[in-house]
Amino acid sequence: MRIASNDDLLHREATWLRGAAARTRWYARAFPDLGELERRRLQMAVLHAWIRHRYPVGLQFVSNYVATVVTAVGMAVASATAGVVAALFATGTGGSARTPWWLYPTATWAAVCLGTLVVTRGDVRQVVSLFRRLGLRGTLWRVAHPQIAYWFVPAMVLATVVVAAAAFWLTMKTVPSAPAGQQLITAATGLFGVILGLQEVRWMRAVERLLNRRFRQPHRPRPLDAVLVELAAATWACHRGRARWWEPRNIRTVRARLAVAIEAAGDTETVRRRTSITEVAVRRQARQFHTALAELIRRHDRAFTQVRTAREYDAITDSLRRGVLALATGDLEALMQHSAAEPPTSRAARLVRRTGSSLVLMAFAVIIPLLPGVDSATGGGVRVLLLMTAALALTPAGDSASSSIRSALERSLFTKGTP
Repeated sequence: MRIASNDDLLHREATWLRGAAARTRWYARAFPDLGELERRRLQMAVLHAWIRHRYPVGLQFVSNYVATVVTAVGMAVASATAGVVAALFATGTGGSARTPWWLYPTATWAAVCLGTLVVTRGDVRQVVSLFRRLGLRGTLWRVAHPQIAYWFVPAMVLATVVVAAAAFWLTMKTVPSAPAGQQLITAATGLFGVILGLQEVRWMRAVERLLNRRFRQPHRPRPLDAVLVELAAATWACHRGRARWWEPRNIRTVRARLAVAIEAAGDTETVRRRTSITEVAVRRQARQFHTALAELIRRHDRAFTQVRTAREYDAITDSLRRGVLALATGDLEALMQHSAAEPPTSRAARLVRRTGSSLVLMAFAVIIPLLPGVDSATGGGVRVLLLMTAALALTPAGDSASSSIRSALERSLFTKGTP
């Protein structure tokens, strides 16, 4: 098989540019109050931001291939490790002579492949529809002209199906003759494999992002190009779904666009490349701005979940329009004029604020029973009470409910020791 030639890459680049230009024309339709000249300027600003931020087609192909292979190898290593651990754990649960050692890695790998097929079922449907559309003649032509861009995805899907079928068949043939304890361990490894396989897309995208950030030219992207593109797409989704604003499907589509915009707003990779690690104040200021911008977009996302009338829907859409116009013209003051209502806080600070009291209670649950003068019965009761109180602190239960549960625990734990 051969890699795509320069002509193929240029053709794909031109096709991508035509598609991007068509999408920016759609996005500009979401601003009906603008004049023709202003709408044209907005369209060109979004298109230029899209071109600057995009990944070259050649890099997209290479990063996808490498990410797929790296993910497959990583999942194979994780499956083998889980199988070996399960085999070592199963040595004393009925004897390992009746069950071969390779059962657990095979069961884990079969579950990984099945979970991968479930999460990539869209790719499987596209491959099947592709071969139906090509027919026998088109398939034979592709066989006669092998190319990685033609056969990589179908080959990976076919290999996953074959490996999943073979591993599942071996597992189902061997498990019935295993002791009951080892069958439970096999089921546990299968559950682990399914969970691992369902995360395949997330792993692959993480590797792709790492590769794209590593090999993207540092002078190309501007820090807010991706935010402008995704906010324009979200505004177009709002404008397109205005006629049926109450449908959950429309709200989910808009929120999916806003989720990508939130991720892009929180990315400070370009700022970090421009500064050194010793410029702490500059980096802190950049992080604060991007955090505030991400929080501002997240506030619009939460507002869409609570929209009740068409007027509220239009108000959120107008706010998104103003944000896109401010980004297109570079007016950051107008963009962030409403962000002071909620000061930005880091994820670690929000986590500590939410779990701090529970962590303190858990620490006291460990320390108090070890203090001198505290007997085992009282110490055990105090430990259970503090642990349950720590768990209640993480739940949204009201004060009355929490006090009732704590009083019931005190009566059940300490009443037995009273005369």
